[in-house]
Amino acid sequence: MVTVYDIAKSCGVSVSTVSYVLSGQGEKRRISPDTQARVRTAAAELGYVPRKRRRAAPAPVRTGPATPVIAVYWPRRDFEMCMPPLTQGLNNALSAAPIPVNISIRPYDQGYIGTLLQGHAPACDAMLFVAGQKADLAWLESHPPAVPSVLFNRDLPGYSSVSVDHTEAARLAAGHAVQCGGTDVTIVMNTVDYYGLTSRSEHMAEILRAHGWEPSGHTRYCANRVDDGYELGWDLVRTNSLTRVILCAYDMVGLGILSALYEAGVNVGGDVQVLAVSTGPQRLFARSCPPMTVVDLRTREIMERCLAMAIDHATGHLTEPRHLIVQPEIVYRMSAPQRPPV
Repeated sequence: MVTVYDIAKSCGVSVSTVSYVLSGQGEKRRISPDTQARVRTAAAELGYVPRKRRRAAPAPVRTGPATPVIAVYWPRRDFEMCMPPLTQGLNNALSAAPIPVNISIRPYDQGYIGTLLQGHAPACDAMLFVAGQKADLAWLESHPPAVPSVLFNRDLPGYSSVSVDHTEAARLAAGHAVQCGGTDVTIVMNTVDYYGLTSRSEHMAEILRAHGWEPSGHTRYCANRVDDGYELGWDLVRTNSLTRVILCAYDMVGLGILSALYEAGVNVGGDVQVLAVSTGPQRLFARSCPPMTVVDLRTREIMERCLAMAIDHATGHLTEPRHLIVQPEIVYRMSAPQRPPV
C-alpha cells in the first residue's frame, strides 16, 4: 500500500510537506502551489488512498463501566528524560477532564508498533501514540485503528495530532549558534534515526550550512544518554576539538558534555557555549552546572493537549481529525547566554 513516505521520496520533499498538502494545510503552511501540485499528482499516479477512505475493522463492542478508556502507547527505551513532563501532562489533562477517565499505559519498542497491534482489536475508546518512528507511522497509515487515534509530535493524514513546530525549534537553536559562533560550531546528532529528532537535526545543519558552516570535522554523533555525552565532551577536550558553540540535538547529551567540560576546567558560557534541544523537565536544566540553555519543545503541554483531544474523541465531543501546532521557545541560561542586540 502506498504511504506518504513513498510520495515524499517520489517528489523529493519531506514527509511533513506531503502530510500538510494531503490534509489540506498546504496554503496555511505556505507550501508553494508548485510543490502542492507535484505532491497531489504523485499521490494520484502512485495510487495513494487517503486513510478516511480505507476500510477499518469494526470497533469491538466493549462491556463494563461507561468510563472511557484511553490506551497510551509510549516507547519502552531511551525516553527517561521525557517521562516527568509526560506524566505531568497526563495528570493535568486528567485533572481537567469533566468525567473520570481510565488510562492504559502500553509500552512498545519503537519501530515495532505493527508487531504489537497486528491482529489485536483495541479494547479502548481512543488511542494515543507517543514518538513513533518512520516504520511505526507507515504501519499506522496503512492500518488505521478502529477507534479514534491521536499522534504525539507526529502528523499523518486522517489522525488527530498535537506537534511542536520542528522547523521553528531548529531555527531557534541554529540561529543562536550562528549568532554566537559563526561557522565555529559543532553539531551533535543522534546515532539512531528518530523521526522528530532527525528532522530537527537536518534542519539545524541546513541552516548552519546556509551561513557557511562546513559539516566535515564539525559533526559528531552520540546516543541519547548522559554517559555518552560525557565521553564525547572529554573526547572534544582531549583532541583539542572544542568550538565556540556546541549544539546538541538532545538534552541528555548536552548535560553529559557540560559535566565533562566542567571537570576539564573549560569556561562554559564564556570560551565555549553549550545548548540543546530539550524534551525534559526544565527544573533540571536550571540546576545543571552551569544552567543549560535549551530550546524547550514543551513536552508537558503537548501531552496535556494530546490526552485532552483523545478524551474528546472517546466521549464523542470530537468526531473529525484535529491538528494543533505548539511553538517551541528558547530558554537562555548561563551555558549559552543571550547576545545583546546590536
